[in-house]
Order: sequence, then structure tokens, then C-alpha cells
Amino acid sequence: MDKNKDKDKNKNVIEGGTDVVSGIFGKYKAEFKKIVWPSKETMFKHTVTVVIVSGMFGAYIALNDGAFGFLFRQFVNLVTGA
Repeated sequence: MDKNKDKDKNKNVIEGGTDVVSGIFGKYKAEFKKIVWPSKETMFKHTVTVVIVSGMFGAYIALNDGAFGFLFRQFVNLVTGA
């Protein structure tokens, strides 16, 4: 009797594959409906913040790179006597 149940169960999964797939996508659809998407104003503010902070960080790295490059060249000139 258990073997027949297993065969019927597998038969439904194989033959009813579209039901399984639609069930999975139905769950995704339900989860996406729960998401609270940010407004355009919020997205704009966050984007501006990211751009400004990225620019500041890039400037910080560029200044440090220039300063350490200058110091390294001065050190090399001091050591080599050039």
C-alpha cells in the first residue's frame, strides 16, 4: 500500500510540474508584495549621499597617495644622494 502512495506522489510531482512551479512563483509574488519600496525622494537623497561620500573618500585617498608618494621620493633622493 505504501508503494502505491509513493508512486502516486511521484506521479503528481512529475505530471503536475507546472503546479509546483506556479506554487513557487506564487510564494515569490506574495513575498514581493510585502516589500516596502523607498520613495523617489528617499532614493534621490540616498543616491546623493553615496555620491558625495564616495567623492570625499576618493579625494582622501588621492591626497594620501600624493603625500606618501612625495615623501617616498624625498626619502629615495635623500638615501641615494640625488
